[in-house]
Amino acid sequence: MNDNPQKNPGQTPALSITGLCKSFGDRRVLDDVTFQLFTGQALCIFGPNAAGKTTLIRIIAGLIPPDKGTIEICGFNIRNQNHLAKATLGFISHKTMVYPQLTVEENLRFFARLYGLKKNDAPIEQLLDKTGLTPYRYDSAAALSRGMTQRLTIARALLHRPAVLLADEPFTALDSSACENLVALLQQFRNEGGAVVITTNNAGLSLRCCEKLAVLQNRNLIFDIKPDRITLENLC
Repeated sequence: MNDNPQKNPGQTPALSITGLCKSFGDRRVLDDVTFQLFTGQALCIFGPNAAGKTTLIRIIAGLIPPDKGTIEICGFNIRNQNHLAKATLGFISHKTMVYPQLTVEENLRFFARLYGLKKNDAPIEQLLDKTGLTPYRYDSAAALSRGMTQRLTIARALLHRPAVLLADEPFTALDSSACENLVALLQQFRNEGGAVVITTNNAGLSLRCCEKLAVLQNRNLIFDIKPDRITLENLC
């Protein structure tokens, strides 16, 4: 599998990663990670726990600085054009990043203001409907189950219509119905021109919405492993 496909000569990638390296003390976690994604593409990064998947996605999100390498989102460098880069980015992480004291709707309206969206520009009603949260809109986030909180996290990440969506184990705590719902949301996001990066140690659902696959192994991404060869046993 080609990790750097050129869809159109001269087209700016939605996400471009070059020579990314990261160590924690003497432990090297990432070594010369390089790939590109264009509009409408989705990449599933598979690997066992502690392989470095979360570190990679947090670096792309601008939450952890790399030791070396460059990250560009829609042409904006995450290091020196941080504000512009993050405005085009949505992030579903292990940490929900919602406010428990606010209701579901208040959370979305608060984040809409943070993104600089006018009241009528924020697709709150659509996202409440698509994530199945409409019946819970007036419930405090603190009262939600872990699965419902994950749905709110997904809605929050899509609120500002990002160009690139990063999803770190996005199916965590979701029941089968919510998983199917998220697959449909990700497919729609791609169809509308978004690019997606999903990290997971269970590739089954992710592969339904990603045509590109990579395995994080030995601190780098391997792009030529077939889906039917993916097991934790042969990657650990």
